[in-house]
Amino acid sequence: MDEHKIGSNIRTLRERKGLSLTSAAEKAGISKSTLSKIETGRVSTPISTMLRIAQTFEVPVADFFIETERNPAFILTRKNEGRIITQDGSKFGYSYEALALEMKGKTAEPFLLTINPGDPTGTFRHGGQEFVYMLSGAMDFTIGVQTLTLNPGDSLYFDPVNVHKTKVRGKTPAKFLCVFVQNFLDSEKRRGR
Repeated sequence: MDEHKIGSNIRTLRERKGLSLTSAAEKAGISKSTLSKIETGRVSTPISTMLRIAQTFEVPVADFFIETERNPAFILTRKNEGRIITQDGSKFGYSYEALALEMKGKTAEPFLLTINPGDPTGTFRHGGQEFVYMLSGAMDFTIGVQTLTLNPGDSLYFDPVNVHKTKVRGKTPAKFLCVFVQNFLDSEKRRGR
């Protein structure tokens, strides 16, 4: 899916919520200019930013990638057939392979991520919860000031509101399952519901 379609979906969802560009950007913690560029498909945005925007709109991040209105009973994604949601993965060069985008209404979004040696350190912060399961390679995963080394078979569940960083260890790509869990209750509590 190209950035223009993703941006168009984001703009449609923002307008459905009755949010101006300025108020939506402010609530998501990004600049109005950045949100405008996302909506017009002029930038490729990291998944952490998409998660913040989705939380602002109170929708699953998968709604940004919908190409059809159907809602299947299940999603089967065969090996190497997940949809790459951003060609360069983000400004950090990561590859995000979506594993269940077509399923509507879910609170968890699974991705297969690949980070290559030499990719810059990614720094992220967003709401919800996050689960990581290492498949191959190794990486340093920093949460706050604590750095953890993750190897194949290791898993990590954490609160991504804390600043977290990833960096490949060694000369082999790090491949891992990452599940972003959106927490709509958090946004409702902040609004006093």
